[in-house]
Amino acid sequence: MAKPGRNDPCPCGSGKKYKRCCLAKDEDAERARAVATASPASRPSPKLSGVAAEIAARLAAAYDGDDTEDELTTASNAAVDLVHAGKLDEAEQAARDLLERFPDVHDGWDRLGMVYEARGDNQKAADCYRKVIDFIRAHPDDYTPDFEAAFHKIVSRLDPPAPPDPNSSHDHVQ
Repeated sequence: MAKPGRNDPCPCGSGKKYKRCCLAKDEDAERARAVATASPASRPSPKLSGVAAEIAARLAAAYDGDDTEDELTTASNAAVDLVHAGKLDEAEQAARDLLERFPDVHDGWDRLGMVYEARGDNQKAADCYRKVIDFIRAHPDDYTPDFEAAFHKIVSRLDPPAPPDPNSSHDHVQ
């Protein structure tokens, strides 16, 4: 069976996108298999533990091959892991690195939005997600309409439009 895409429906039947459901679990299992079969020289340093060791393993794996897409996926997932681990300064640096190294994909803005969202800076997060929307619109053949809609929902949640001011109605007569 082919591996589902990040934005495909999850094969478990939950109705969620794969990236929001079983992707992390599947990647953890894949990472465990890779670490178990890796040569001792390519394993993370024993001085590293937890998330840092996992990220080091991912980055080492990315640089071992020359497949840019795998490197992007690894770097993008590492930024997500840093956000989930609460290492927001490192996650921000990883997101900015994505923006620099992979300007032709939306991941850097998406990850930077996640960092700002985790910090509680909803305005900056929404601005980053708006850049994702702009990117999607600039590359319509690479995305489905529901992908853009998902980011509109996020922006709407983080930065809802202000309710109309009843005192500034154009119909108000003095």
